[in-house]
Amino acid sequence: VWEKDTETAFAKAKAEKKNVMLMVEASYCKWCKKMKQETLADEKVKKRLENYILVKIFRCDSEAMMILPELHYPAPTTFFMTPEGEIIEKAIGFFEAADFITFINDVEEN
Repeated sequence: VWEKDTETAFAKAKAEKKNVMLMVEASYCKWCKKMKQETLADEKVKKRLENYILVKIFRCDSEAMMILPELHYPAPTTFFMTPEGEIIEKAIGFFEAADFITFINDVEEN
């Protein structure tokens, strides 16, 4: 289940003691659509993300974007964050499912 509100997502993360995966997307971004339709829809990726609170925000949502550093590159940008909002790691751009799983594994090992 994807949250669309960062406040709700981080409150849920604190309550459930889970980290957050936050994806920044843009409506015009073909790579964002590809990331959602292919990578994030992949069953193995979904399984790896079960231990995260998932939230998607649009780059044009200035209020939601205030919790993130300024982005100087096109979406999609995926942030792995603590329940307190600290950035653990960020991934810029589109990832194939297998590569995204490898990235998640690297985030968790560090």
